[in-house]
Amino acid sequence: MKIGTSTTREERLAWDPQQALAVARGPGPDESSTVAIAMYDQLAAADIPIDALDMCIMFWSRALDGLQPGPVPADRLQRLDQDLAMEMRTSPVLARWLTALRAFAVTAHDLDWIIRFCLQARQTWLLSRQLRRQ
Repeated sequence: MKIGTSTTREERLAWDPQQALAVARGPGPDESSTVAIAMYDQLAAADIPIDALDMCIMFWSRALDGLQPGPVPADRLQRLDQDLAMEMRTSPVLARWLTALRAFAVTAHDLDWIIRFCLQARQTWLLSRQLRRQ
């Protein structure tokens, strides 16, 4: 999998979310923006409404709300899993992204990163809509 600024939409549509997120979170250059574009590309291609992403951002945010630095308590992760399960049933594409993101949710810092990543994908979505209207 090639990640970087010269990727094509077709390449991003073929990316496995788990592998792409591992690169975005890895020790190399920060590729989270490119991976967020891939998330947008895949969700938009599957006709997932932006509201589904908004709900997921809310679920991740609720899991982080008021949490001290360090590991996420098991009860919060259980609640997060229950919340995300509702959205996962709407689409296999969304389920793959949520499963991949959930695999990184260990600490409060991880939850913060996931929220910021999802917000990047959401911003890409909104900008893309705006460009199409023009």
